[in-house]
Amino acid sequence: MDVLTLYGPAYSVYTRIVRVVLEEKGLPYQLEEVDFVSSGMPSTQKDRHAFGVVPALVHGEDTFIETAAITAYLDEVFCEPTLRPASIAARAHMAATISALDHYVWPDIRELVTQTYFNSFVGGWPDESVTERMVKRLETSLTVLDEKFIGPGHLGGTRFTLADLHAAPMIAYLAKTVEGQGLLQARASLLAWWESVKDRASLNATEFDLLDYPWAQRSGD
Repeated sequence: MDVLTLYGPAYSVYTRIVRVVLEEKGLPYQLEEVDFVSSGMPSTQKDRHAFGVVPALVHGEDTFIETAAITAYLDEVFCEPTLRPASIAARAHMAATISALDHYVWPDIRELVTQTYFNSFVGGWPDESVTERMVKRLETSLTVLDEKFIGPGHLGGTRFTLADLHAAPMIAYLAKTVEGQGLLQARASLLAWWESVKDRASLNATEFDLLDYPWAQRSGD
């Protein structure tokens, strides 16, 4: 089998999504750290991704970009265990869930986490007005997720799929904040889903320590 090489930092939520899929599939891979926060995005990554973002996956002679496309490719090429539903309609619902996470949920989680979690590693202070605004926005989007997208224990369907794996690293970041814990506790279906996935081996295998990175050590300066 051609070597699978993933380019991106362990702290990137989208890099981690690809990693948990690789772990769930039991695929060996190499993680090449691209620590863009410490030193900026290197030109080599811009060669891999036209917009200069992470992650990018190299498999043999091909380079793949955009997380949802990468994970679908992995599930298509490496069939077992399958992480997509069999029917066309169910796959469309899964894809819609992933799109909703990317467009309506993660941007606000990212901003909340930046203010209340990442700032503590760089010696900064959260902007309370931004935090309050993100919490208010998440009260709406997470309620929609809780009521409209969670089926019998899974996101966007009736079985465990790429949608669950797409969401898990996002909610893992949310759960690191006090505000996020409160938001989860107030939404029974979402909380039950999170409790069912948070200890999966794939998430444990892709844990990371921000203090491994130079930018996260500035709080001690």
